[in-house]
Amino acid sequence: MRVWDLPLRLFHWGLMISVVGAVASSKVGAMTVHERFGLTVMGLVLFRVIWGFFGGYHARFSHFVKAPQAVLAWLRTAGSEPVRAAGHSPVGAYAVLALLAIVGYMATTGSMSNDDILFDGPLAHLVPEYTKAISELHHDGQLVLFALVVMHLGAIIFYKRVKKRGLTAAMVHGRATDAPGTIAGPDGGITVPHMVAGLVLLAACIGVCHLLPLLRPGF
Repeated sequence: MRVWDLPLRLFHWGLMISVVGAVASSKVGAMTVHERFGLTVMGLVLFRVIWGFFGGYHARFSHFVKAPQAVLAWLRTAGSEPVRAAGHSPVGAYAVLALLAIVGYMATTGSMSNDDILFDGPLAHLVPEYTKAISELHHDGQLVLFALVVMHLGAIIFYKRVKKRGLTAAMVHGRATDAPGTIAGPDGGITVPHMVAGLVLLAACIGVCHLLPLLRPGF
């Protein structure tokens, strides 16, 4: 069963690479590189929000974000259902939203931050009175980011070792790795024109965000 469409999978791996690159470059003081990774994260989040309304079936928020009551009901039966629904679980859906929120928060606050030395974010000039406070909020946000990333990796390992489901493999080739007869739901594949539109949208969102440094005032 196809679950994840190609634009969504490229978003996923692009986000992973960009977050790792942003964190690593900040730790070694490569702020120009850090900015570029941060702008890529911003573009990827923008794409994911739009794709959440127009993407493949399992990429759409309306098809995987459930009410809190549904989450509680799922928790009471988790692991006992003979056939699971394809796509994100109700708990996994909120994990997706949390990860999108924190990386979006980090990218946005980073664009308005400065390091009190030589570097200003591309949008820092828009909030000169608040850029120092925003810089502190950006710095504090990394603790939440690290915590959510660790939880995400823990879930991947749990599903791989305990439930024998390769979440990583599914995000590579787009197909469910469940045993036959243990998963059900609509196919998540998309048509070729839909896929091309998604790829163009992905590139456009990243490109637009990378143009933000042009808004810096000249000196």
